[in-house]
Amino acid sequence: MKIAIIGAGVSGLSAAWALRNRRNVTLFESAARLGGHSATVDIDYDGVKIAVDTGFIVYNTHNYPNLTQFFAHLGIETYASDMSFGVSRGEGREWSSVGIGGVFAWRRNLLNPAFLGMLGDVARFNAQARSDLRSGKVDGKTLGIYLEGLGVSDRFRRDYILPMGAAIWSTPEDDILDFPAASFLRFFDNHRLMHIDRPIWRSVVGGSRSYVAAIGAALGARAKVDHPVVRARFEPQGGATLFGKDGEIGYYDAVVFACHSDQALGMIENAPADLRAALHGIRFAENDVVLHRDARLMPLRRSAWASWNIAANPTGAVTVSYWMNLLQNIDRAYPLFVTLNPVDPIEETKIFGRYRYAHPQFDKAALAGQAQLSALQGRGGIHFAGAWLGFGFHEDGLKSGLRAALALGGEIPWQFDDAPLQSQPWRALERGEVLHDGA
Repeated sequence: MKIAIIGAGVSGLSAAWALRNRRNVTLFESAARLGGHSATVDIDYDGVKIAVDTGFIVYNTHNYPNLTQFFAHLGIETYASDMSFGVSRGEGREWSSVGIGGVFAWRRNLLNPAFLGMLGDVARFNAQARSDLRSGKVDGKTLGIYLEGLGVSDRFRRDYILPMGAAIWSTPEDDILDFPAASFLRFFDNHRLMHIDRPIWRSVVGGSRSYVAAIGAALGARAKVDHPVVRARFEPQGGATLFGKDGEIGYYDAVVFACHSDQALGMIENAPADLRAALHGIRFAENDVVLHRDARLMPLRRSAWASWNIAANPTGAVTVSYWMNLLQNIDRAYPLFVTLNPVDPIEETKIFGRYRYAHPQFDKAALAGQAQLSALQGRGGIHFAGAWLGFGFHEDGLKSGLRAALALGGEIPWQFDDAPLQSQPWRALERGEVLHDGA
């Protein structure tokens, strides 16, 4: 059986790795490198060489069980990171989750009824949302309708729940209100965002390219970069014929489309109506990303600085500045930030690189598309994989790639954890030390 995998992000890489003992497996990647959102960049910071990630940065052992096992079997070392949030709406409207000093970064808020009311709403929301999830009261509602019924303040919406959701899913704040409430709250509950105890987040030693390189070495010449598949034609007997820029590549008995839904849709020339409808329901949005050293994009008060800093954006787009020194243990003598959709112009002399990433947009149509596609997986030897089939995170992408590979006879040296994200039990977490066999 000849198998083609299109796309070398985490989904395509994991599928190819699980099928690596099958000789007739080929991984096609249109870019000049493997990895997709696993993108580590080397920069020269005033003569000092620093490696920093601009896409996939952190994970935790609770919500990423397969990635944890994958790293263990690849021999990837990791270290404890920091996952803190902050919101900046201008003078007086800044806070972060970094201790009491971060919450009250502006001391005037100690006597601000609106701010104190927001904190009260946070406590009430955390308790009530968990209860409503268990009872099913949120089923069928959007987040906006649920919050309306809960009676939370506008300050809670604009300075807490919406910016957090926007940062997590790289989605405009107003669009977060259209998220299905049950999915949104299950994610918050499962990631302990509505609890006092939080998981320990981790980052990869040497950057995410470390695990990409390990997979690339295992695949060898079967991983082909600069080899875009521009067209795919489904065949009556099953499988598909693939075409590149220079013409026909060949026929494959099975194909894993490990690319974005819109890319797959544009690639398949004769997709059946049900498949087109499913793929069409899952949209992507482009986001600009800048790696820089301009601290003006961070909150006004230093005590409000966090790992993730959400800022107001008059265009409606989500704007987040990631403090890479805190996330990736980079010496603070070299302030380094990754900003998603910057509002204010950044001095060119302070920019190390500009990038563009596409992120899935989760709404009712997307959830319907996911459900429809689940029923179509494997039909005619055709599979689809990507983080967009889950919540949009690295574990989701990995899991979908492994699921496709296992269906095609692939193997992995651990028990595949295919439990839905919201039903995974809370596990004890390793703390602090660099992990060699569990992260």
